[in-house]
Amino acid sequence: MADSLDSKDYETGSAIRTFNIIETSVGSEGYEVLLEMDLDSGYDLESVRMKISHEDMVAYETSDIHEAVKYALGFFE
Repeated sequence: MADSLDSKDYETGSAIRTFNIIETSVGSEGYEVLLEMDLDSGYDLESVRMKISHEDMVAYETSDIHEAVKYALGFFE
């Protein structure tokens, strides 16, 4: 079930405090990464799957999947 909420009625998001990469697999379209995340709200997300395409890796200018996940989650230096 997916809820779609109108963003003008709600503030969205909670900052991600930390994340751990549990598993990474690579395929013809890119990477699939299994993550666990600790949110600033106090909640934890477990078994989160993220897909990062090869094109995303090029755009992030990295071949390191850990760096790509950081960029995708909004961790910029």
